[in-house]
Amino acid sequence: MNPSDINPPVTVLVVDDSVSVRKALERILAPQGYAIRMADSAESALENLEPLPDLVLADILMPGMSGLELARILGERQSDLPVMLMSGIVDEVTQRDAQAAGARGVLRKPFTPAELLPAIEPQVLAALAVRAARTGEAPAPSPSTPASTPASAATAPAQPAPQSGALAGLRGLPGVQGAVLYTADGDLADQFGPDLPEAFGMYARFLVTAAATASHHLHRGDLHGIVLTYSQQTLLLTPHRDGQLLTLLDSAAAASSVHQWQAAQLN
Repeated sequence: MNPSDINPPVTVLVVDDSVSVRKALERILAPQGYAIRMADSAESALENLEPLPDLVLADILMPGMSGLELARILGERQSDLPVMLMSGIVDEVTQRDAQAAGARGVLRKPFTPAELLPAIEPQVLAALAVRAARTGEAPAPSPSTPASTPASAATAPAQPAPQSGALAGLRGLPGVQGAVLYTADGDLADQFGPDLPEAFGMYARFLVTAAATASHHLHRGDLHGIVLTYSQQTLLLTPHRDGQLLTLLDSAAAASSVHQWQAAQLN
């Protein structure tokens, strides 16, 4: 199926409280020919549901009404409107709850274009069949395996990094190779050193939020930081004011100097 060949275009309603997630989904889906509508909450989605979309993509964990409750309400109002949920954690309980709410499936965040597009195609085809039955249009084309869209093709051209100087004090610290400061919504605020994929802001927000929530439930106090060690790189991810700070280190031992710098900045 080629969404760009369908008229009127297939409309996807994206419901997520994160600006960065909504933008990332738009960058993936819009180039494929999908028309994108967005809502920052389940309540907003219900208030602005008309005209009906062909597919709803909704986060499970949102302030106020959850994606699960949204799926239940939509199922009661419009049983043939497909709803797919998104979550950073997809376990047996999540899948069972999603099925009970009437959702067509749960996508694990973060995901790549090659994972997202094939996952939503069966639901889009089902929605188009319903649309055709209502309007008497020709049925949707038979499904075909879409070519995987490289992440680079679905990403908007990189914008020059803002030069706010917020990270100036990190440049001279021993063991620091670079740093990226993200806003609370995962957007780039300042950076120096090697470039990172634009979508990493979404990952940073998810990782910090998940770790901070776990810390609260474990009664371990405020989150100090997360060290990610790969074969050739060490990343330190820490909360910073209302956003997240990602620091590229030559070793985990350099993390202490970053913590000291942050403490001085936040006092």
